[in-house]
Amino acid sequence: MILFLDFDGVLHPDPCREARRLFEHAPRLADLLEDFPEVCIVLSTSWRNGRSIDDLVGPLVAPLRARVIGVTPTFGDFIAPPRLVPYRRQAECLQWLVEQGQENRPWFALDDRASWFEPYCDRLIECDSRRGFDAHAARRLHAALARERQRLLRHIDTVI
Repeated sequence: MILFLDFDGVLHPDPCREARRLFEHAPRLADLLEDFPEVCIVLSTSWRNGRSIDDLVGPLVAPLRARVIGVTPTFGDFIAPPRLVPYRRQAECLQWLVEQGQENRPWFALDDRASWFEPYCDRLIECDSRRGFDAHAARRLHAALARERQRLLRHIDTVI
């Protein structure tokens, strides 16, 4: 599975006025993902503009760094389907899947901006930007990943 990860409003509050709070929720996310070794991370954060992938993964805790496999393209660098033009972040996530030949790969987005996704997007795990990836968001992400794992396992059983 792919987890598209935003930074601001997810790994720390947005705005984050204290440097010591930057990436404060990264350990919580790393701990949760220990139960899901099949999850890879693609960075969808706006921090990706003008920074290398090495610069982006540097502040992450080691277990998250090891899962990062790429960054989403920037909205202006591709032609989005008309229905996704108002939903830039979702368009960027889906474009990454297309560019990687992974259109059928299950994905979720951990983000604090629901307006950047289609209304009722069932792949979005929304965080409260003032709190970031808190216990409530962690429970929702864990449940979503567990449901998707079960769905994939049922599909494998059907194929076999």
